[in-house]
Amino acid sequence: MAKAERDGFYLSLGAGENQLPLIRAARDQGLKIIGVDRNLGAVGLKLCDLKIEESILNYRKIYYKISSLVEPSQIAGGYAASYGEALASFAFLCERLSIIGLSRTLMETVLDKLQVRKRLLGLEHSNFAQPNFLEISQSMHREEIEQLGFPLIAKTRRGASKKHIYRLENWLEVKNFLSRRNLEALGVKGHEFIFEQFIEGDEIIVTGFAQNFHYQLLSVHDRIAATRPPYIDLEHRFPSRYAHLAASIQQIHEQICMRLQLSDTPIVSEWKVVADRIYLVELSAQIPGEHVADFMIPKGLRYDYFANLVRLTLGEKIEPVSEKHLHPVRVRYWAENPGWGEWQEETRKASFARVINANPPKTITSNLDRYGVAGFLD
Repeated sequence: MAKAERDGFYLSLGAGENQLPLIRAARDQGLKIIGVDRNLGAVGLKLCDLKIEESILNYRKIYYKISSLVEPSQIAGGYAASYGEALASFAFLCERLSIIGLSRTLMETVLDKLQVRKRLLGLEHSNFAQPNFLEISQSMHREEIEQLGFPLIAKTRRGASKKHIYRLENWLEVKNFLSRRNLEALGVKGHEFIFEQFIEGDEIIVTGFAQNFHYQLLSVHDRIAATRPPYIDLEHRFPSRYAHLAASIQQIHEQICMRLQLSDTPIVSEWKVVADRIYLVELSAQIPGEHVADFMIPKGLRYDYFANLVRLTLGEKIEPVSEKHLHPVRVRYWAENPGWGEWQEETRKASFARVINANPPKTITSNLDRYGVAGFLD
C-alpha cells in the first residue's frame, strides 16, 4: 500500500522495542500514532504524534487521557503488540473507542487456557486432538488425577513466556505440588493451575489472521524446546517438516475461529504432532513472539506481517500469502551465557543478534531468562 496521509489516529498500547514494528507499519500507511507507555523514554514514542505516559494496564486512565487529547471518533484503529493482561486492557479500549478488536468478555475467555480447552471439546476434525485435562479444585479426587496418566503437566490458566510450567511424575509429586507451602513459595494459588496429560511429540507453531470469522494461515514452523520444564524455546525453524499438514491446519483453525467466535485478530497456536495428528498445547489471540512476526515471516515468506496487521485492525482486506518465495529461516536462542568470544563467533553469520539477559539465572524459569537470540537465513 502506497504511503498516503489518512484521517485519524492509530493507537499503540505500548511503545517499547516490541511495539516498534507495529508503530512503523502504521506510520508507513499514513496514520498518525498515539503511543501509550509508562516510560516516556520508550524508543517507540519518538515516532508517535501524541504521547501518553501511563501503564498500559490502566485502561480507564488511558481512555480518559485519549478523550482529553482527541475525539474518540478520530481513532481509526489500534493494537497492543504484547500479551496477557495488556490484551485484556486493549479489549476494554476497543469497546470504549468503537474500534476493531475482541470484546472484553471474549478476550477473558481466550486468555484462560481452561476455558479454551472446554470450548474446543468435541471439535470435529480427524487430525485435531487435545490433551486430557483437569480443572484444579478442592473436590477433585486422586483417581481423577491418575486417570490423566504420568507424567503430567501443571501450568497456570493465565500465563505466558513459559512461566509456571511444571512436570509432575507421580501422585506424591502432585500432592507436594498442591501443598500450601509449595504454592505460597510459587506465589500462585491452586485454582489458578490446570493439569494436562503430557504428550510426547514434535512441536510446531502456527500463525495466522482471523478476518470476518475466516482464518488465513500464514506460516507453520518447527519449535525446538528444552527437554526439561519450563520447556523454553531454543530454536524456531521455517519451513516446518510438517508443512504437508497445512490443509488440515487451515481447516482446524477455521473451526476454532467459529467455536471461539474469533474475528479480526491475529492468532498464534502451539501444537504437538503425533503421527500427523496435532494436539493443541496453547492458543492465543495475539502477535507471535520469538521474532516470528518481525523476522521469520517477512524473511521466510516475503510477507509483511505488521502492514497486514494494520490493515486487519482498520477493517481492510489483508493480503494473501504467496508460497512462491519460501526461504529457510532459523531463530536460535541461548539459555546460558556462552562467553563473549563464542557468542561473537556463533552469531558472526547472523542477520541479527542481541543479548536478552546478560546475566541469566542458573535456574531458568521462563523465556525471559535466556541469554541471547540470533536470526539466520539458511
